[in-house]
Amino acid sequence: MKNKIALIIVLITFVACESQVGTAISTAFTNLISGNAFSNSSSDELYQKMKDQALSQGLSENNGTIPSCNNNSLDVINTATGIDFKKVKDNLCSCVAWGTCDKNSCSCDKLCPSDFSILNRSGHAMDDSEENSLSFTNGDAQFYKRDSHYTGYCWGHAVVTQRFNRLAKFVPSEPKKFSNPVEYQQRHRELKYILKKLNNNEPVDIPGYRSLKEFSSDPEVKELLLDNVKDEWARNAMSTQGLSIVASGKPESKEYYEDLFNDIEFRLKNHQSPAIVFNQRESSAYAHTVMVSGSGMTRDGTRYLCLRDNNYQQYNNMNCSSKMYLNANGTVSYDRWAPAEIGKVQLSYTENSNTLEQMENLKKRCHDDKDCGTNPKKI
Repeated sequence: MKNKIALIIVLITFVACESQVGTAISTAFTNLISGNAFSNSSSDELYQKMKDQALSQGLSENNGTIPSCNNNSLDVINTATGIDFKKVKDNLCSCVAWGTCDKNSCSCDKLCPSDFSILNRSGHAMDDSEENSLSFTNGDAQFYKRDSHYTGYCWGHAVVTQRFNRLAKFVPSEPKKFSNPVEYQQRHRELKYILKKLNNNEPVDIPGYRSLKEFSSDPEVKELLLDNVKDEWARNAMSTQGLSIVASGKPESKEYYEDLFNDIEFRLKNHQSPAIVFNQRESSAYAHTVMVSGSGMTRDGTRYLCLRDNNYQQYNNMNCSSKMYLNANGTVSYDRWAPAEIGKVQLSYTENSNTLEQMENLKKRCHDDKDCGTNPKKI
C-alpha cells in the first residue's frame, strides 16, 4: 500500500512537469490497479537462482562449445560403408539449443534446454547491425507529428527491439500473408496478431521479410509499430521505477555499479542484450533507456558497455560506437552525453520477468519444432 501511495504522489509530480500526458496518465493508473508497475520479486529470485546455477556449472564460459551428436546408428553406417561418418557428423548436425539434429540423434534436453541458451533461437540477439534494428529512431518525425509536446518513447523502442531480436524469426523464403492490396483487412489483422504475440513474449515466425529493418520499413507495419512503441513506453515509464528514476539523479556507490556491470556482462555472455535505464545527475527528469550489445575494457583498464542508443540511427551505434564507462572513481559516464554526468543506472525493472517468460515460451516452441512433446518441464 505504501508503494502505491508513493506512486500516486510521484505520478502527480511527474504529470505536472512532463508531456505525453494523455497516454501517461491512463497507463499509470492501469498499472497501479493491475500491479504491473511493480517489480516481480519471484521472477528476480528465479533469475538469480538460474544465474547462480549457470555460474556454478561454468555455462557462461562455455557458450562456444558445441557438443557432438550421439547417434548409435552411425556405427552401423560406418561398418557398412567403411566411411567414418563420426568425423563429419558435426558438420551435419549439432546437439545444441535449436540445433540441426533431431530428437533421434540428440536428447530433447539438449535441443530444447532449460537454461539461458534457449534464448539463442534467432542467432542474432547480440547483433547490433541495421538489419537487426527498427527502421526508425526514438526521434522519428511521425512521433512528433502525432504527439504534441513529444519528449521521446525510448523505453518502448528498446523493449520492442529486444522482443523482436529474441523472439522473431524472419522467413524470406515464404510468401507474405495477404499481400494482395484487396486483402488489407486480413493483412492488418495478421500484423496485429504478430505484434500481440511479441507483446506476450511469445516467439513468432514472420514470412516474406528478410529482417527487422525491412519489416519495420513497410508503411503498414511501421504505423502499427509506432503505436506499439508508444504503448510499451507508457507501460514501462509509468512504473515505480520509471517514475522514481526521474525523481532523483543521485548516483549509487562504486560497488553497486561494479556489480551492475558484472551482471550485464553475464547477461551478454548468455544470449541477452539487456535494457538499462539511466538519467542525468543534475537533471534527473532527463532519463533514457537503451539496449546493451557488448562490453569491453580500455587500455588503461576502464570498463565500458556498448549501447544501442535509439536516439540515433543504428549505423551510428555499430561496432561499439556508443560507450558507457565505469570510471576509476566509481562514477558512470556516457560519451554521447558528455559533459553531462550520469546519475542512476539500472536494469529495466521487467528485464528478469520478460526474460523468464520468453524462455518458457521459447522452450514450448522448441518442443513443437523438434517433436519433443507438448508439455515440456517448466523453466
